[in-house]
Amino acid sequence: MDTPVGSGTLYWFIERHREDTGLFMGARRVWTYRSNFQDIAVLETETWGRVLVLDGLVQMTDRDEFIYHEMLAHVPLMTHPDPRRVLIIGGGDGGVLREVLRHPEVTRAVLCEIDPMVIEVVRRHWPEHGAVFDDPRVQVLNEDGNQFVQTTYERYDVVIVDSSDPVSYSRSLFSPHFLAAVRRIVYPSGLYATQCMSLLYHLDFVKGFYRQLQAAFSNVALYTAPVPSYPTGWWNFAMGSIELSFDPDRLPLKGRSIEFLRLTRYYSLEIHRSAFTLPNFLVQELQYAHGTDR
Repeated sequence: MDTPVGSGTLYWFIERHREDTGLFMGARRVWTYRSNFQDIAVLETETWGRVLVLDGLVQMTDRDEFIYHEMLAHVPLMTHPDPRRVLIIGGGDGGVLREVLRHPEVTRAVLCEIDPMVIEVVRRHWPEHGAVFDDPRVQVLNEDGNQFVQTTYERYDVVIVDSSDPVSYSRSLFSPHFLAAVRRIVYPSGLYATQCMSLLYHLDFVKGFYRQLQAAFSNVALYTAPVPSYPTGWWNFAMGSIELSFDPDRLPLKGRSIEFLRLTRYYSLEIHRSAFTLPNFLVQELQYAHGTDR
């Protein structure tokens, strides 16, 4: 449903992060949809541009989406020496896929998005994003990502999870069962990357998920980036691998094309290196959780 707001008035959208805090936006036009999985809304705002909202939670805004998508895509793809086969779980807004396709090494990109209506809405309201789904290297699957990794026989160099918060149908994408399946389908020399919430609001979740990653992978690393439209404006990401080292000082990798850096607005090799420098409180929390003074 397309809901234009009368001249001089605003539709106020509020996303509550806690009982006493949250994010609010004034929209002059609103489009609402209902899929088999969730409520979908698109807001037209002056400050944030167009905003994609799923079940009342902001997923993407014109103003800052490039930070999140660039950091979720380029950090793992630049860590891997030769990322040819990439699987994206979620990512129906097309942002991570857009960034993945900027790497000429990628020959196959599979996007597994459970809700086909998200892609339809993006094609309608963000045609520049929608175009990436038609790239000949791309295969789009409208399947449950958890079920897909349990049953597929394909293997990948990089698996990226671009999911919503770990609630409802996305909860399974942060489970030990899912991580074990990802370990099975990613090459030993490959890696897995995911968003994993706010260090300030969701620290207990981050610590628990970090322990799950350590149980599933030999090498684990966290990194951060600012995403102003997400809770606290400071977002956390994680990577796991069986054999691959995450040493950011190894960049740039020998033989890797870095022409895509002409197109990035946030990501750079310097940003990549600095993103792995974690704040003292997180380092201490992780050390305490493992009972070690490392």
